[in-house]
Amino acid sequence: MGELLYPEYRNYLETRVTVNNAMMALLAGSRLAGHTLQLTEGSQRTLGELFPAVEHIKRFNLRSDAARSLLHDADHHLASVALPYALATHEDFVISSIDLLRNEGFAIRRAGKPIKAWNMHDVLFNSSGYAIPGDLMESFHLLREMRNCTIHVGGKVQPDLTTRIVAMGSNSTAEWQRLNGQLPGAAVQAGQVTLLAEHIFTAFAITKSLGREINAALTSALPNSSWARITVEDYQAVTSKVKNSSGWRRSLVGYTRQYYESAKLTEAELEKAARDLGYWTLATWK
Repeated sequence: MGELLYPEYRNYLETRVTVNNAMMALLAGSRLAGHTLQLTEGSQRTLGELFPAVEHIKRFNLRSDAARSLLHDADHHLASVALPYALATHEDFVISSIDLLRNEGFAIRRAGKPIKAWNMHDVLFNSSGYAIPGDLMESFHLLREMRNCTIHVGGKVQPDLTTRIVAMGSNSTAEWQRLNGQLPGAAVQAGQVTLLAEHIFTAFAITKSLGREINAALTSALPNSSWARITVEDYQAVTSKVKNSSGWRRSLVGYTRQYYESAKLTEAELEKAARDLGYWTLATWK
């Protein structure tokens, strides 16, 4: 089944691309900078003296050998920034998806607990009646605990992280090893979380897959009447066609094929939604 490209999901995809590109630019930039500084090997001059035209260079005003050393070890620091960034972007999407279910009249099954990062997927999948993707969730929670250790306790390993590592099943462990080139437990070194560039790639890969599962959950849970209304509202927000015109109707049908093909909406369903929303008031639909 294809993905429904409703506004919140399109925004999620666009934000993911922006965040991913920004993090990859920083990662590649650190490598390029380190490579470039090889040309200054042996110099006793500072970066500010060597590259005075580079903006902000004086804030990193070291000798080139010291700067190269830092740049070669930048992966951990970049991952420490990228991991929370990627998970925060995903968390915003999950919460907006729960809000969509709530707005469509679904009972939100949160077992009387506040919705947080640790339980938000369970709440969403249980509320939509969709099977929880267990292997993906094991990897997500491992990433989440790595993030928590990094930002809350200076990277010191906490019991919850150890528990998650031990609980990883064979499938999720194999996928983790494929993405990272190491077993889950290798992220722990001498009681500290040691992040790698590969953990950045893993965070984006796991959240991308979970985003697709959420899309599938909402696609199957929401009735066609809801998707028809969402489609018409989405279309009306972007179209320049005049309401009640044949061009408006034809463009709506085309827009539905482009973004909502998986919902398999009929023209009758679109017409009803357009009439209910007041966007089509003519006696006939033509």
